[in-house]
Amino acid sequence: PPLKASLVDDNASAKTRLRQVIFITDGAIGNEQEMFATLTSQRGRSRVFMVGIGSAPNSYLMTRAAELGRGTFTFIGDATHVTSRMDELFNKLGNPSVTGISAVTSQAGVELTPALLPDLYQGEPLLVMAEAKSLSGTLTFTGKIGDAPWTVTLPLSAAAEGKGISKLWAHRKIADIEVAATMRTMTPEVSASQVLQVALAHQIVSSQTSLIAVDKSPKRPAHEKLTRAEVPLNLPAGWNFDKVFGQEKPMLTPKQRDAQADFLQLAVASKPITSEQAVNQVQLPQTATPSQLFAIISILMMMMAAMFRMLAMRVRLA
Repeated sequence: PPLKASLVDDNASAKTRLRQVIFITDGAIGNEQEMFATLTSQRGRSRVFMVGIGSAPNSYLMTRAAELGRGTFTFIGDATHVTSRMDELFNKLGNPSVTGISAVTSQAGVELTPALLPDLYQGEPLLVMAEAKSLSGTLTFTGKIGDAPWTVTLPLSAAAEGKGISKLWAHRKIADIEVAATMRTMTPEVSASQVLQVALAHQIVSSQTSLIAVDKSPKRPAHEKLTRAEVPLNLPAGWNFDKVFGQEKPMLTPKQRDAQADFLQLAVASKPITSEQAVNQVQLPQTATPSQLFAIISILMMMMAAMFRMLAMRVRLA
């Protein structure tokens, strides 16, 4: 709902100003596709800038949402960096250099990525990758600086060679394919098939491919059977188990109990435990005697002894 409300544009026909939306979140949501669909259908002329706060933000959500919103993603992992990083973002948003950018090549058979180019801001580069059989012709960028048209043409023949660019292009191309599926311009089946083809051709990890490591030096004796165990993991820095999973601990099955108990021990709050929390968490054994009652009786007996002593002194004086 907050995203939908921010995209409501009461002045959609205005062309003299750039409408910018800043979305600050930790990204801990479960309806990513709904957010992507909302951005695709309701963004209009707005530009959406994602700001991720915390030690483990949902970078997939942030990056994809910023791409669909034709904005950028700013990551803030430490609370002490909030002021400096937000100042950088606001300075950038106040200086849009070129908007509405598109790129074309004069050479046939060249495939450019990303398909959706963000606006160009002061101090931030624009990265475009292409796949081609040969470097010839030109690459032309067009856009607007304010209301004035802007064009720059680069000769591809002057490009320098580099290693690993093909894998960068493949990762970026897969992102384009997944964006097309999100925008419903491609079916999920076709998207998965194309992602698989690109990933296999360039030997990279994707949603459809994985790298498998095979250990050829087994340590388990041949007569022993394989076993399965859950490995406990730490929560991200700054996370509190009770706030994330609720106050009540989950019900554990016998097979899960040992590993889950270790997990609960690792996933404790980063703050020191107070005395009240310690009492609630650890039930100490009770003593064998009613010590409080005995203490009260002792005090009463001491008071009675003092009264008898004073009475005896008065009798002697009399």
